[in-house]
Parts: sequence; C-alpha cells; structure tokens
Amino acid sequence: MGLIGFIFEITVLGCLVCGIASNAAVVGTCDMLLLNGLSGGQIGPWRANIPGITDGCAGWDKDQTSADDWLINMARACSMMALVFGCILTFFGFFNQCLCPLPCGQRLIDISGVGVQLALALTWPMIRSSVCDEYGGCSWGGGATALLLAQLFFFAASVFSRCMREPRYERRKERKEDKKEEEGEEEAPEEESAGDDNA
Repeated sequence: MGLIGFIFEITVLGCLVCGIASNAAVVGTCDMLLLNGLSGGQIGPWRANIPGITDGCAGWDKDQTSADDWLINMARACSMMALVFGCILTFFGFFNQCLCPLPCGQRLIDISGVGVQLALALTWPMIRSSVCDEYGGCSWGGGATALLLAQLFFFAASVFSRCMREPRYERRKERKEDKKEEEGEEEAPEEESAGDDNA
C-alpha cells in the first residue's frame, strides 16, 4: 500500500501508545470527576482527593464515605479491564506488524479493540454514583478528558489497523522473491549467449 499504508501504520502505533497513556491516566487520576458540593473535592476510580477523608490525592477506600454503590465498583473494574485490553491490543498490533506473525492476529486485534471500548464506556456511569449524589453532583474533570481521549485513540487504532501496509515479515519475503526473480532473469541471457558461442 506504499506511502498511505506507512502513514496508517505510524498512526495506529502512535494511537496505541497514546491510548495506553490516557488509560493509565484514568486509573491513576484523582480528578476524573469534581465534587460540586465540596471545594477541592475530586474523585477517580482508584484515587481521590476528598478533604476530611483523604490526605491529598491518594488511594481511597470508598467504604470511608457514607455512600457506596456498584457504579464505583464497576468503574474500578472496567478501568483496569480497559488497560488490560489496551495492552493486548498494543501487543498484537505491534508484534503482528513489526516483528513476527501471530496466530489469529487481526482477529485478536478486533476482539481486544471492542473489549477496550466496552470497558472504557462502562467507566463513565460513575458520574451517577451515590458518592456524587452525596456531595451535590459531579462535573467533568481532567481525568474524564483522558477517558474520552483513550476511547478515541483506541477506536482509531482498531479501525485503521486494517489499512496498514503488509507486515514487515511479508515485505521481506516479497523482496527476497523479487531478488530471486531478477537474478533468474540475469542468468537466462548469459546461458543463451553461452549456447550461441558453442554453436
């Protein structure tokens, strides 16, 4: 696919790296959601900054609050699942394209691409958790931007992975075959000229 395939390849690999970085930011952030009714209050799936409960931005035990529900648990589980799916997507995308063929490579890329999108989508409902209700609602924070970016990066990588040029090992194989054909074409005239001299 030439230059266009190369551009798609760079785009996919870049999106995978940015997707993992954004997803890691979601897991490690304190400010995915801002607590409207508490000045300086912020929560993320795994870390929070809630005055009177946490000492700055730190890992938090949601049982310390009077509000605890399954939406926070789902956001925690899904944010980690998304990171795992993202790593699988990156592993198969990189190895299949740059190093060596992998069994069911494109199929696993597609499956992990769908998995990471579902897991990231299921992180959003924590904005309706009872923790947010207790503190007067939640609003969009920096971690929510990272969550949105992670979804966009992984979506672009999944879609454009089908537009990349042939994997490196296939290109090398084609070059070797072309080289053998060229050598065969060069040897043929020499044999003909040798036959004419003998005649």
